[in-house]
Formats: sequence, C-alpha cells, structure tokens
Amino acid sequence: MDWLQFFQADTNLLWAAIVSAIVSAGVSYLLKRREIRFNLSAEYEYEQRKKLRNLIGSYHGRALQATNRLNQRFWNLYTYVGKGWLNVNGDYSNAGYYFNTTAHRFLYVCSLARQFEAEALYIDARIAEKNDFAFLNYLMAFLWCVSTASLFNGLEYDIEHPKDQVLSDELRAACDSFWVNKQFVSLQMFEERLQKDRSLDGILALFDGLQPHEARFRWDKMVAFHLLLLAFVNHFGHQSQYSNRQTFLEVARQAQNLLVLKNLVLALDKLGLGQDHEASHIVWAVNMITKNRQRNYQGDETTANGRLK
Repeated sequence: MDWLQFFQADTNLLWAAIVSAIVSAGVSYLLKRREIRFNLSAEYEYEQRKKLRNLIGSYHGRALQATNRLNQRFWNLYTYVGKGWLNVNGDYSNAGYYFNTTAHRFLYVCSLARQFEAEALYIDARIAEKNDFAFLNYLMAFLWCVSTASLFNGLEYDIEHPKDQVLSDELRAACDSFWVNKQFVSLQMFEERLQKDRSLDGILALFDGLQPHEARFRWDKMVAFHLLLLAFVNHFGHQSQYSNRQTFLEVARQAQNLLVLKNLVLALDKLGLGQDHEASHIVWAVNMITKNRQRNYQGDETTANGRLK
C-alpha cells in the first residue's frame, strides 16, 4: 500500500512537472515572441523617425532661406507695386530682373514643398510627431494656396476659366521640371528656360501686371500666401526672423477682398494648422481687420441729418 501511494505521488509530481514545463515553455515562447515583435516595432519606428528627421533636415535650411527671400520680395512689392515692375504684358522672354526674380523666388518655395511632398510619401506618416506634421502641413498649405479656388468662395469667380490660380497638376509638373540634380534651378537657368518654354505662361501670368486695385483676386491670394509664409518662418525659423502679431496685421491689411482671408482662416483646420500657435496669428489679424472694417462701415452709415444709424 505504501509503495502504491508512493508511486501515485511520484506520478502526480511527474505530471505536475511536465505541465509546469509546458506552461513555462509556452509562456517563455509568448514572451520571447512579444519581445521580438516589440524590438522589431521599435526598430521600425526608429528607422522611420530617422528617415523623417533626415528628410526634414535636408529641406529645413533651404526652406527657411527660400521663404525668407520671398518674404523680403513681398514687402518690397507692397512698397513699389506702383512702379509697374511686374507689367510685362505676356513677354516673359524679356521680362526683366524684377519679374524674373519674383517668379523665381516664388517657384523655389513651391518646388521645395513639392519635392518634400514627393519624398515624404515613402515614409510612414503614423510615426511622425506633432512638429514633423507641422513642417509637412505648412509646405502642403503653400501648394494648396496657389492651386485652390476655395479662397474665392462667396466671390464672383469663374471656376470654369480659372485665371487667379494654377491647377494643382500643372503646378506640380512645373515644380518637378525646375528640380534638377536634387535642387532648384539657378536664376540663370530659369531665365534661359523662359526664352524658349511657353508651358510656364499660366504660372507666370499670376505675376504679370499684379497689383492690388484690379478686378481680380490674385493679389489677395498672394497676401494669403504671405501670411502662411510668415507663420512657417515663425514656427521653424530663428528668433531674429520672428514676426509679431502686428506684422501679420500689416500684411493682412494689404488684402482688398477680406473674404479671401476669411476663407483662409476657415481652411486652417483642414490644412492641419488649426491648432498651430503661429497660424493663430493669421486668425487674430483677420479678426482684427474684420472688427475695424465693421466699425468703419457703421461709422459711414448715417441718416439724412448726419446721425449714425
């Protein structure tokens, strides 16, 4: 009887050991598998973040340089628009320095945005962090601003014959054609191309005769573009390049049709910039102008005896 009990006890211990070994092996396998998956996931995220950081790094300096140079030209344009330096009447092969450099600076910014867009497609956007998305969103907003007609919502704009925008496919094709050996063409190469290539006429027409007091909306589109540009430089530039709210207000005051800027504000969420601190300066400036114009409008509305309504 003692031997039987001993045998049964020994068998129970054996089965317990076998079950324990199986469970331990299973748990070890699952943990190991989980560890491998975690390591692979961490390695994948690290590589994707590294690629994205490298990509942003390769464009960051050039984008700041290009946007700052275009910013300077916008301010210059506001001051000297009355000189008529952009009036070339379609003769783009003999347009002159001011017209050529304005178009060159503008297309440089657009081409950088386009090339970043093309390269960023190969990187997993799920890995990007908030600041990475901001860089992408601003560059995409530049392209959107040039090509969209939604800025003209509520205005009498002939969408079937668009003359104050560049269609997105046309814009991207032009930007691609100016990108040679992984960089934007020099001013000399740009001018040489204008001598023989008429495919750019639709883009160049945006600047031909550009001035604020005309029955068109391209001037206001450029003001909207300038506001986005200021916010971008604030977000990613140096302290010495920073623009305060009053600077945004000064730019916004250049607009002739305030509705264009209101449409820009409405689009900020869709562009991924609705919560961006620097883009909030655009909202503030447009709201300030709206309030001021409303007060001025009410001040001009008087009754026959000169009293305010």
